[in-house]
Amino acid sequence: MSSIFQKFIALGHHPDDRDDEKLKKSSLLVMAGPFMLAGLLWGLIYFANGLVIPGAIPFCYGLLSIVSIISFSISKKYKSFRNSQLFLILILPFALQISLGGFVPSSAVMYWAIIAPAGAMFFDSVKKSVYWFAAYILLVCIAYLVNDLIPDYVNQNLSEGFIDGLFLMNIIGVSSIVFAILYYFVGKITELNADIEQKKNELEEQSLKLKEMDKIKSRFFANISHEFRTPLTLILGLVNKQISEPKRPADPKDSDTIKRNSQRLLQLINQLLDLSKIESSELKIEASRNDIVKFAGNLSAQFESLASAKEIAITFNGQDLCVQDSFTPIELFFDREKLQKILTNLLANAVKFTPKYGRIAVEVKEEMVGAESTTGMVSIVVSNTGEGIPKDKLPYVFDRFFQVDSASNRQYEGTGIGLALVKELVQLHRGKVSVESNLGVTSFIVLLPLNEGYLTEEEKMVSVTADSIPELPIQLLGDTSKPSKIRDYGALVTESEADDRLEILIVEDNRDLRSFIASILERDYSIVEAVDGIDGMKKAVASIPDLIISDVMMPMMDGFEMCKNLKANEKTNHIPVILLTAKAARENKLEGLETGADDYLVKPFDDAELQVRIKNLIAIRQKLQQKYQQESWLKPKELKVASVHQKFLEALKRVVEKNIDNELFSVEDLGEALAMSRSQIHRKLKALTNQSATTFIRNYRLHRAADLLSQEAGNISEIAYKVGFNSQTYFSSSFQELFGCSPTEYKQRTIAKNS
Repeated sequence: MSSIFQKFIALGHHPDDRDDEKLKKSSLLVMAGPFMLAGLLWGLIYFANGLVIPGAIPFCYGLLSIVSIISFSISKKYKSFRNSQLFLILILPFALQISLGGFVPSSAVMYWAIIAPAGAMFFDSVKKSVYWFAAYILLVCIAYLVNDLIPDYVNQNLSEGFIDGLFLMNIIGVSSIVFAILYYFVGKITELNADIEQKKNELEEQSLKLKEMDKIKSRFFANISHEFRTPLTLILGLVNKQISEPKRPADPKDSDTIKRNSQRLLQLINQLLDLSKIESSELKIEASRNDIVKFAGNLSAQFESLASAKEIAITFNGQDLCVQDSFTPIELFFDREKLQKILTNLLANAVKFTPKYGRIAVEVKEEMVGAESTTGMVSIVVSNTGEGIPKDKLPYVFDRFFQVDSASNRQYEGTGIGLALVKELVQLHRGKVSVESNLGVTSFIVLLPLNEGYLTEEEKMVSVTADSIPELPIQLLGDTSKPSKIRDYGALVTESEADDRLEILIVEDNRDLRSFIASILERDYSIVEAVDGIDGMKKAVASIPDLIISDVMMPMMDGFEMCKNLKANEKTNHIPVILLTAKAARENKLEGLETGADDYLVKPFDDAELQVRIKNLIAIRQKLQQKYQQESWLKPKELKVASVHQKFLEALKRVVEKNIDNELFSVEDLGEALAMSRSQIHRKLKALTNQSATTFIRNYRLHRAADLLSQEAGNISEIAYKVGFNSQTYFSSSFQELFGCSPTEYKQRTIAKNS
C-alpha cells in the first residue's frame, strides 16, 4: 500500500523538477486524493438513499477530480491542476447546500470551514492567498444570503435522523480528510527534519574532515618547505662561498654537499611530479620481463653500506646479500624504474626507522592468493625491527601527506608523500600494498601479478637483458661517513683553559647544514655542535655558550621547546638564541619570539646576514655587561625592576656577602651554594659582567672594603681581615689595581670629601 501511495503522489513529478517543486505537487495530490474518494463515496451514499441530484454533485466532483489527476500526470503542470482542484472544492459545498436544502441539512458548513486553510497552502505568494481568501469570503456571504430562500425551492423531506446521521458522517469524513492531510505533512516534516539533521551531521563530518585535511596539508607544506629550504640553504651558501672567493680552489667536500642536496631536491620534485601525473592519468607503466629476485636483491645490496653505518643487519630471502645468486629466479613483467622507486622508498624508510643494532629483512617469493588460492602473485616483503606503527594509524599510512608522527619535534624527517607514491605505483601494476606492525616488527607487503594479461600492448616493452640497475642517488643512500668529533664537556673546564674566543652552540639535526654553519663561524668563534634539541639543551647547560643558533624542526625536542627550557633555566637564561627555520609564517615567528628567542632567521639565509645578527646580539650583551659593571655593588635594593639576570647577580652577591670574611671561600663553594659547576658560573658571569668568578669575588670583597674604609670602621689591617684577605700586602695591591689608589689614600680622600 505504501508503494501505491508513493506512486500516486509522484504522478505529477517531472525529471527536471527541483525537490521543492516535487514536494508542492505531492502535497496537492495528497489533498486532492482524499477529496476525490470522499466525493465518490458520498455520491454513492446519496444515490443509495434516493437522493439523485445531491448524489450526482459529489460523484461528479469525484469523476472530475479523476480526470484532473490523469491530466496532471500527463501534463505535469502544477498551476493548472491546482486551479482546477481549488475551483472544484470551492463549488462543492455551495452546490450541496442548494441541493439538500441549506446549511444544516447538507452539513455544508463543515466543508466551508476547511476550504480556506486547505486552499491557502498551495499558493506561491501571500498575495495570491489573500485573493483566494477574498473569493472564499464572497462565496460564503452569498451562501448565507440565499440559505433562507433555498427551502422554498428545494425540500428533500429529509428526516431528522438522516440529517443527524449525515452530519455525523460528514464530521467523520472531513476529520479523516484533515487527519490524512496533516498525517502526511507531519510525516513529511519529520522526514525533512531527519534529512536536514542527517545533512547537518554530514556537513559537520565533512567540515571536520576538511579541517583535518587542511591541517594535514598545512603540515605537509611546512614539512615540504623545510625539506626544500634546508638543501637550498646549503646550495646557495656554498655557491656564494665559492663566488666570494674565486681564487680559492673549490673544496671537494663542498661540491659533494652541493651535489647531494641538489639530488635531494630533484628527488622531492620528481615525487611531486609523479603524484601529479598519476592524478591526471598521465603516468603509464613500461613493463618488461625480468627476474624480480635479482632486481630486488641488487637494489637491497645498495643499502648495505647505509645499514652498516647504523650497525643494522640486512638480509635477503633469509641470507646475506652476498649469496643472492643461489636464489631461484622469478620472471614477470614490471616497470623497472617504477619498481625501483617502490623498493627504494620502502628500504629507505626501513633504514630510517630501524634503531641501532636492528634488523631489516627483504623477502621475494611466489604466492597463490584469492578466495580459492588460484591467482598467482609475487610477494615482496620489507620488514624492519623498531617501535612499529600504532594500530590506529595503520589505515592511514598510505594516505597522501599523512605522517605517523606529525609533531614538529618528530624523530624522523619526511614529507608524507613517499608511501602514497608507493601505493599509486603498485596499483599501476594492478598490484596491492599493505602494512602490518606488531611485536616490534613492521612489514610492508607488495603483491604483483605473475600473469601479464593485465598489460596492454602499449605497456609492454622488449625485455631488458641487463641484470644491473641504475645506481641509487647519493641522497637516498645518505651520508655514510663517520660523524665529526663533537667537543666533550664531560671534563671540568677551568678559567685558565677556557678559549678566549666567544663560544657558539649550533643545534641542527642536518649534518651538512650544521657543518656549513660551523664553517662560516669557526674563524671567529669557538664552535660546539648538537644534533637535536635534547642534545643542545644538555650541552648548553654544560658549556654555557655565549650564543646559540638552533633549527626549529628537530627530532626529540624542537627549537621552540628547547628555547623555552633555556630561558626558564637560571644557568642558561642569559644566552641569546637565534632560531633558523623554514617556517616563515608570521604566527611561527611570533611563536618563536614568545618562547624567548632573541632573533629569527628564515632559511635559506645569507651567511653575511647571520654573522651581522650574531654581532648585534653580542654587542647588546656587551652593553649589558657594561651596565652591570657600572652598577653599584652594595645597593641592590635601589633597583626597581629585577630582571632574571639581576636576580641571579643578587643571589650571587648574597652568597658572597654571607662568606665575606671567609678567606677560604672559593669559586667551588660559590657554585655549590648556587647548584652550579665552576665552569657554569665562570661562563655565565663572563657573559653578564665580562669577569671571571674569581675576579667577581675579589672585586666584591674590595668594594665592601672601600665602603668600610669610608665609614672609618677600623684600620686597614682589620678591614682587610673582615673582607677575607689574610695578607695586607695582597689586599693593598689588589685595591690599588681596582681603584687606582692605595687603601690609605682612598680613606683620606673619602674623609676629606665628607668633611
